[in-house]
Amino acid sequence: MSKLKKFCWLGMTVCMIHIVDTVQAATADTIVAPTGLMTNLLTKPEKAVITTLVPTFSWIVPQKEDNDRQTAYQLLVASSPVALERSNPDVWDSGKIESRNALHVAYAGHPLKPHTTYYWKVRIWNKSGEPSAYSEVQQFHIGDALREKQWPGESRWVRLDTAQGKEMWTFEDRPPIQYHPAYPVHVSRKQNGTWFMAFERAGFANVALTLSWKAAPDDRTDTTLMVRIGEKSAGDSIDTKPGGGVIYEEYPLSIKAGTHTYYLDIPRFKARYPHSQVMPEHMMEVIPFRFLEIAGSGLDLSVVSAEQLSLHVPYDEYASYFVSSDTLLNRVYDLCRYSIIANTFNGDYAASQRERMMYEADAYIHQMGHYAVDREFATARYSLENMIYHATWPTEWISHSIMMVWMDFLHTGDTSVIRKNYDAIRPKLMTDLTMPNGLISTTTGLVTDEFRKSIFFNGEKLTDIVDWPQRSPALPEGGETDGYVFTDYNTVVNAFHYHTLKLMEKMARIAGKKKEAEQLRKRHEKLFTIFQRQFFDRGRGIYTDGIGTDHASLHANLYPLVFGLVPEREKPRVLDYVKTKGMACGVYSANYLLEGLFDAGEAEYALSLLTSKSDRSWYNMLRVGATMTTEAWDNKYKNNNGWSHAWSASPAHILPRKLMGITPSAPGFRQVTIKPQPSGLAWAKAKLPTISGPVEVGFDCRQSDFMLTVSLPANVTADVYLPLPENAKNFTVSQNGKVTSEAEKAGNYVLVKNVGAGKHEFRLSTPSM
Repeated sequence: MSKLKKFCWLGMTVCMIHIVDTVQAATADTIVAPTGLMTNLLTKPEKAVITTLVPTFSWIVPQKEDNDRQTAYQLLVASSPVALERSNPDVWDSGKIESRNALHVAYAGHPLKPHTTYYWKVRIWNKSGEPSAYSEVQQFHIGDALREKQWPGESRWVRLDTAQGKEMWTFEDRPPIQYHPAYPVHVSRKQNGTWFMAFERAGFANVALTLSWKAAPDDRTDTTLMVRIGEKSAGDSIDTKPGGGVIYEEYPLSIKAGTHTYYLDIPRFKARYPHSQVMPEHMMEVIPFRFLEIAGSGLDLSVVSAEQLSLHVPYDEYASYFVSSDTLLNRVYDLCRYSIIANTFNGDYAASQRERMMYEADAYIHQMGHYAVDREFATARYSLENMIYHATWPTEWISHSIMMVWMDFLHTGDTSVIRKNYDAIRPKLMTDLTMPNGLISTTTGLVTDEFRKSIFFNGEKLTDIVDWPQRSPALPEGGETDGYVFTDYNTVVNAFHYHTLKLMEKMARIAGKKKEAEQLRKRHEKLFTIFQRQFFDRGRGIYTDGIGTDHASLHANLYPLVFGLVPEREKPRVLDYVKTKGMACGVYSANYLLEGLFDAGEAEYALSLLTSKSDRSWYNMLRVGATMTTEAWDNKYKNNNGWSHAWSASPAHILPRKLMGITPSAPGFRQVTIKPQPSGLAWAKAKLPTISGPVEVGFDCRQSDFMLTVSLPANVTADVYLPLPENAKNFTVSQNGKVTSEAEKAGNYVLVKNVGAGKHEFRLSTPSM
């Protein structure tokens, strides 16, 4: 219904007032409204509290035609939804702003007030100059924006009174955690009266049990029964001795005659590590479980309903997917995608039941996975800022804080975290540990109290880690480090140092520190040469673990490979060596091994590791019955191996980024590179959520021609690479049914540059030899 008809019902006077809006709306009928609104990176800001008086606004640009883009926008902010409905804002009307930018538009209206609720909407003009309809209204709350925080990004639990007069607890500046119900997929009752229930997957959860007990006339009207929960089953029972750190617990439950709903009184988690987190008092405690038993022997007891109440951040299950011709690979992806979300039960990346504490490396892999499975960035933003100011003990973990900041910028396009935290992350380069030979070392007396303070580390000792665990019953020689020989000058540590120097140079330029950027450039270029001289064994064509040892572990070679330290002429020998090692690393280093292999064009070998059926594989996690990725490959490789840890969920981002080849070539995915590596798959397709909108890619190798489909959101362009068969000399590329002359050979690919928004179908034909 047009606005003209709507308001004419109310009278001619109102009709005249809205005549301008009516004309614009008539034009806008053909252009849908902007979607995907975000306030300060929050997709649901009405469920959180913002602690700044200058919030930023982002949206996904609607698309009417191919290659469409935004040319202007108008943003309205009001103190009530009624004012916005009338397009008569009392707080800010930006007017028509000529701009392609739809990300992080800073508020510029009348001063906002703490403890106040506001509403906003936006419309855009497309490349043809046509206005869209206005978006739906988004609500946001300004909280205590004037309080002094203990560290930038600090986020507290706060109480919020909703418009319905209800009280709600939520976080500052990040999505709240919520209980999400799931129901049993299997229910049975044993002869002894015990009820057994299996849920589809484990979750960090409590349970809502609605039980009906018909007490006999001479019975008491209350009794206590036992509820058992666990992560592993043994037939139609819970495995009471699952081994490792796999969960099995029993809880007494007091019930009354009649039908009532009960929740488990799970004992409060007790912090056992320096930064372990505990559940706030207003929330029920959770523990990971998939299976549940109710021991009701001798009772006339019925289970009316059972709800597994899994706690995690909000999640759009339709935001991402990966599916291919390999069913095992699909199962691995689904396992990892679920693990990324399930392990946000703390509202951050403090995964695993045993620790409930964030570590930089764990959080980095979790961050990358979260970007790949949902269009949600605020959880990662909070986690990385928390980690900057709460460093942990492994040397390489310190480097990951720099990497997290860089990935935040690359995926959001927002420079604020770099600018705000530049001085705090600069010491995490650890240049203060540089020795006269140009390498850094944590064992040569330079880790002083002053240095530890500069990197926000409150512990006693900074220790090189390489991989984890370093001790294992099944791997007595160095655990998951492939027998790594630790010396004063560690190859892996200095590879991370090189990588973060390069990232810091880029961030220095963004922060306007040109002189420092030049110093960092010279430093990493010098380190590249030193690294080859000190660590590369030219005779064998591989890297050793450090100065003073001939031992060459997988790690000493995979990290130089992934961080660009292997000269092109030496890559074949290094790769040959890496490929002799198999998965001789833990689940943490597997992230970097797979990235390095895909980046080096060894996709087929990388895929063989992803789909391996050894006990050092994701298949093994599925085989033993885990529904979240595990802390180690198997219980035999780690005595307290848990079945709920996101740092082993790297395929969630590896598959869309590396196999499907969807990566940002400009911050905020304004420009994208699409470079798939089919690696023997007959077909595959994936959807990657980005802050600018979803990118979908699919390939099909089942015909003589290679087929590639690409869908890009408005405001986004892409360079599209189509893989050439080996020894192919001639080729023809068609785009949307028409042969294109703009395709050019680029190594083992054919490149089509600057593909615009919309849906595209590419066909690569290569004459038979």
